[in-house]
Amino acid sequence: MTDAEIPELLISAAMIRAARGLLNLSQTQLGETLTPNVSRRTISKIETETEGRPDRRRRDVHKALRAALEKEGIEFFFGDEEYVEGVRLRRRPE
Repeated sequence: MTDAEIPELLISAAMIRAARGLLNLSQTQLGETLTPNVSRRTISKIETETEGRPDRRRRDVHKALRAALEKEGIEFFFGDEEYVEGVRLRRRPE
């Protein structure tokens, strides 16, 4: 399977909320500090979304949030038939 054939895995609303919790960030802090082009209002809307495929613009925001959170040490795990989705925070080297 080529990279183009691999489905894009978007982080869910619950994963974003969990990641913010691990980093102790408010929606405002996430928007202002990690993703300055994403407003608190947009983050709030994304975090309350129900399942479904977001439009292209919203997918770009999901990608930006995921990249910013991963840069801060967040790891995302996507569910399958055996496991549920999850989030964890890597330890920072001392």
